[in-house]
Amino acid sequence: MTLSQRVAAEFQAQCGSDVSASVGSAVHALNRRSFLKAGLVLGAGISTGLSLGGCSAPVGTLPDGIHYLSAKHIPLFDKLISVLLPVEGSILTPPDAVPVIANIDAMLGVMNASTREDVLVLFDLFEYSSIFSAELTRFSQLDNDDAWEHIEACQSSGLFIQRAVVTAMKKFIYIGYWRDEQTWKPIEFDGPVSKKWNLPSLGNAPLPTA
Repeated sequence: MTLSQRVAAEFQAQCGSDVSASVGSAVHALNRRSFLKAGLVLGAGISTGLSLGGCSAPVGTLPDGIHYLSAKHIPLFDKLISVLLPVEGSILTPPDAVPVIANIDAMLGVMNASTREDVLVLFDLFEYSSIFSAELTRFSQLDNDDAWEHIEACQSSGLFIQRAVVTAMKKFIYIGYWRDEQTWKPIEFDGPVSKKWNLPSLGNAPLPTA
């Protein structure tokens, strides 16, 4: 057994059939060592996964104006959008009318370079997080029902990193959708009062003193 196979086997044993390691806003709860370890697991997972079949890397079309995400991330976010924003038949704005992926890219743009690098690596890890499931395939290649079950399994996992990762991925999708004004009218939201009333930002409140 090669080193990469041993690492992958160990990771599978620790995380069960719902292997996951990626992050979003929960990045602050994970230290740099966790990211480095996750990077090693990603390498092992890719090496092992590509030898299993059914794990070929899908590549999407990179939308205009995207600066930080790569084409390989597009299928991942397309799948997350279709699973987490099932608005068909409702009054809500269709996700394809909202630049969700461009908004996520913009969020990455306000992060410092180190944090952004970590988050991009962990996007890749979430994409590979379902390789050890029964489907032996990447997250973006799951059908919507299996993708939802995988998200739910990660959300209810006993491992903190799995819960943090999937929570972060959800936040990226939901913020990327709801930050767009096109989504407000159907729910009769007329925007933040701070903007409407022209309230100045006071920044972070100072910590109380004794």
